[in-house]
Amino acid sequence: MIPKFACRPSEAGFTLIEVVVALTIVALGIVTVLEIFSLGLRLSARSTEVSQARLDGQSIMDEALVYASSQAAQEQGSFVSGNRWRLRTAGAETPFASLGSPWELKEINVEVRYQDGSREKRLELKTLTLSKKANP
Repeated sequence: MIPKFACRPSEAGFTLIEVVVALTIVALGIVTVLEIFSLGLRLSARSTEVSQARLDGQSIMDEALVYASSQAAQEQGSFVSGNRWRLRTAGAETPFASLGSPWELKEINVEVRYQDGSREKRLELKTLTLSKKANP
């Protein structure tokens, strides 16, 4: 007679194949979740770099608009963040320039170069401003 607490071979537990299949499924799930987190971190870092470049460019643009001179100019420099910038101010051609108006239209162009991973990228901001001529 078989004791009540003894198990039959088919009910004794998991087979080796079942354990290997279960571990494979769990491993694939973990790898997938880690890839998703990795992609999220890369996108977050890229977004931070682009946002910093935009803020840097906007600060140079604001400064150029406040201290705009009537002369064409080109300046360049770098930020603490490591981004480099170049500012170009030039008179914009308009069909009304020959009318003798005391106003002039100027184009302000700010270029910011920043690192995106191992590559350098470029962000360009442009605007127009209307100012009084120095010698009308």
